[in-house]
Amino acid sequence: MGIPPSHIDHVKQFNLGTVFRLIDEHGPISRISLSKKATLAPASITKITRELVEAHLIHETEFPGLGFRGRPAVGLKLESKGWQFLCIRVNNGSLLFSLRELDNQLVVEDTFDFPKQNSDAFLHHFLAAIDTFFQRYQSRVERLTAISITMNAIVDPISGVIYSSPYYAIQDIPLADKIQEKTGVAVFLQHSVTAWTMAESLYGAAKNNSDILQIVIDDIVGAGVVTNGKTLHSNSHSAVEIGHTKVIDSQTQCYCGA
Repeated sequence: MGIPPSHIDHVKQFNLGTVFRLIDEHGPISRISLSKKATLAPASITKITRELVEAHLIHETEFPGLGFRGRPAVGLKLESKGWQFLCIRVNNGSLLFSLRELDNQLVVEDTFDFPKQNSDAFLHHFLAAIDTFFQRYQSRVERLTAISITMNAIVDPISGVIYSSPYYAIQDIPLADKIQEKTGVAVFLQHSVTAWTMAESLYGAAKNNSDILQIVIDDIVGAGVVTNGKTLHSNSHSAVEIGHTKVIDSQTQCYCGA
């Protein structure tokens, strides 16, 4: 019995995503090195990279080989020009929009007031803010690939649902699906601390580490965990929930975290 087509498609998408991420992290990188890092056959690498080149997501570039004379090696590098993604950060009372190139270069950034009164029609006001952003900066938007949304809230990153928020009186808002329906691009919703931990694991201080624990004590208290290279989640939301409470000692009048 053959493998179900849906499973085959999933494997292809996973391999394509893996190759693209490796080129993003290590480019310019040769196809031989890419094959080793991705643990995929050279023929598979050739096919996947051809698709990415044809889609104008990567391009070939020459770079000098280490310790060798002669013609420069041909490597693969991210084609970031014209490809963009939109980051939306939900703060207490505002929305921060950042439009960036795939290489993370900032195109334009703007902040919109988003008061707690918007809780009664949270989704309506959120979609209206997106409309306003695109109308205001339509000349700056080129090929939008995805939208990411981060916030300090109980969220389901798999289904894109906000369960609850400390800032807004909302419950079970299918934010990612509604924005994807409106814009036609993929939407990713994540808790701010977890998203920060993922960024550190890919590009920051924790790069090349497969097991990471990050604890943030700021205006919020939170934690993000990456184990064996994967973000730790339960079936519905972030598996790591920590918090604090203020305890007043009548003798010393100090505040203690718990």
